Amino acid sequence: MKIFNRILIGINILFFLIAGLFGASISINQDANKWWVSIVQTMADYLNQSMIARITVLIISLILILIAILTVIGNIENRRAERTVVLQSPHGDIMVSLSAIEDFSRIVKNEVKGVKEIKGKVLSKRKGLDVTAKVTLYSDRAVADVTQEVQEAIIRYIQYTLGIDAVIKPKIIVNKVVYKSPEEEKKNE
Repeated sequence: MKIFNRILIGINILFFLIAGLFGASISINQDANKWWVSIVQTMADYLNQSMIARITVLIISLILILIAILTVIGNIENRRAERTVVLQSPHGDIMVSLSAIEDFSRIVKNEVKGVKEIKGKVLSKRKGLDVTAKVTLYSDRAVADVTQEVQEAIIRYIQYTLGIDAVIKPKIIVNKVVYKSPEEEKKNE
């Protein structure tokens, strides 16, 4: 399906490039305007005289319409799939919103010491869940230790919440490492 989508994107780029060049050339240069008009007139004359040419243009036009429809359908399905995770049950499908899964941020922040702030993002892809967490850490612990604990906590939370055993490899992006002020240390005690 990725190859098909790339072909559709290539055709759309080519079409818009030709339309853009056409519009730019007729608006900038008067000779180009005459040239395009003569080409369109020649094509119209040829189409009036040849049934094969009309059928060919009809087939190409129908293919372009089909490509446009498939592009719209593909984009709608892709966006719908990216916003939910579908779980199978004996009674039917269960759709879990990705924003519900992204609530791991609150749980992990309270569970792992050394995390000041965490923002999570979850995408559902064909290969599984793509989990990214941007974190701000305190400087009182080693970054490697805290990030490993954050990854483990995210994996536990998602697997427990969804009831799945799928492999989840969260990506952790450390935005900042900040000094823990005395007031914050007193809050944590």
